[in-house]
Amino acid sequence: MSGQPDLRLFMVEHDLRDLSSQQQSSAHHSLGDAVRRAVRRGSRIRYVQRILVPEESRCLCLFEAAGADLVRNVNDIAQFPLARVLAVSSSPPPGNGRMADLEEGQFR
Repeated sequence: MSGQPDLRLFMVEHDLRDLSSQQQSSAHHSLGDAVRRAVRRGSRIRYVQRILVPEESRCLCLFEAAGADLVRNVNDIAQFPLARVLAVSSSPPPGNGRMADLEEGQFR
């Protein structure tokens, strides 16, 4: 994470079944804009990543933030309906991830 101990990692699940590809793209951009506005106002939040799961019509978005309410708020501002917000944790794989795999010859 960011090294800021007061920020936690949150995952937001979005149900995309009722959204066209264009609406999904618009919602993603609106969410980024909402996060940037929140940061300019002094909020402690970062939009980390979006993971699309097309087979299930879902989108998982990762945020670093001071709390779940802030994450819900930026999604509401972006008018990107969410199914749920979960506090999660993340850690790199053993051996420091891909660079260790490269050094061991795993990727050729």
